[in-house]
Amino acid sequence: MFLLILFAFVAVGVSFICSILEAALLSITPSYVAQLKEKRPKLHAKLQNLKTNIDRPLAAILTLNTVAHTAGAAGVGAQVGVVFGDGYLAVASAVMTVLILVLSEILPKTIGAKFWRQLAPMLPGILNFLIMILRPFIWMSDQITKRIGGEEHVDVRSEIKALATLGHEQKLIDADERRVIGNMLDLHTIRVRDVMTPRTVCESVRPDETISEFLYRAKTLPYSRFPVIDADEVPHGIILRNEALEADTDKTINQLARDVDIVAESVNVEQVMRMLLDKRQHMALVFDEHGTWMGVVTLEDIIETILGQPIMDETDTVPSLRRYAQQRWDKRLKQSDTDNSDTTNEKH
Repeated sequence: MFLLILFAFVAVGVSFICSILEAALLSITPSYVAQLKEKRPKLHAKLQNLKTNIDRPLAAILTLNTVAHTAGAAGVGAQVGVVFGDGYLAVASAVMTVLILVLSEILPKTIGAKFWRQLAPMLPGILNFLIMILRPFIWMSDQITKRIGGEEHVDVRSEIKALATLGHEQKLIDADERRVIGNMLDLHTIRVRDVMTPRTVCESVRPDETISEFLYRAKTLPYSRFPVIDADEVPHGIILRNEALEADTDKTINQLARDVDIVAESVNVEQVMRMLLDKRQHMALVFDEHGTWMGVVTLEDIIETILGQPIMDETDTVPSLRRYAQQRWDKRLKQSDTDNSDTTNEKH
């Protein structure tokens, strides 16, 4: 009877521990491991190694679990035949199945998944010991997995978006925060042409204008920076209103213009944002592949893209210059169609 209990304990008990270890290991998140880097660097290094080479601890756990199940079940079957007779083998098998299902699968995996934070500090010591004593089996497992497939590509951006959506659904973050996270992750897919301020609503100045002419024209405009473009659409930089106010009014714009970067309209917004921040600039001029000036892109345009809504101050009269440009263009087309229709009617 003692041997029967011992074999049953081995089958269920060892499997119980293995299931807890497996569930806890798989539940540890990359963000948790990253947080340990400064607080507990040694634990961080050990857990990072286990998560990076997760095939090795899993192989050790599953090997020990399989050995315990096989040896325990065989021992229980043999002892039931000795103690109770062969007629009780079916009953013993049913009881062992229930015990293994509940006590070595459902219960321990629930515990491991729920309390993985508390169990995480203990995992490296236990799992590294198992890896050491089961090294031959792990080596065979490594050889098999290497031949089955390579490294899996993880789409981190999609996972972060999914976490943001989940956080919003659980009311941990609000809708604006979720939108900002999603827009930040999508910056590399958005082109400058989609966020720039079109030339139709840009107020440019000629390089040969005098400062006095510029200030007279600019006094009713809400902009602080103006692109300097000549008649042939050759860029000469940008002019800042504040610098013009302090300059000699007889000077020309070209004498005061600052250098400005030129970007293609097909470049992604993330690249432009990094460029502007690195160079401590606020604006870049946008040209197409034919060298035609298309408009300007500013840090404000990019921030509005991230926030998903326009930034307006006391002097702004329209919420979106892009929308305003489209409305002006539509109005111009409509007026052109009307004029053409009137001309046709007069001829007839």
